[in-house]
Amino acid sequence: MIAHQLQAAKQRFSTVAENAAKGTPQLVTKHGKPFVVIVSAVDWQASHAPERGIWEVLRTCPADLSELSIARDKDLPRKLSF
Repeated sequence: MIAHQLQAAKQRFSTVAENAAKGTPQLVTKHGKPFVVIVSAVDWQASHAPERGIWEVLRTCPADLSELSIARDKDLPRKLSF
């Protein structure tokens, strides 16, 4: 990761953005502290991909799940004694 001061990053934004697009995250600092990180759109989308639900995972499973018994137990919960 390459670090840039905010003012320098503003002046060289095209270069900073190009480096990020090539896969090298760019850290921008403000008053010597980390401020923002510029990453490529591909890297950002990969890190923010929506989580798949259990049903979507099961639907895309290559194994035959037709014989899988997915039945819910209808019994009431047991009483706890303290």
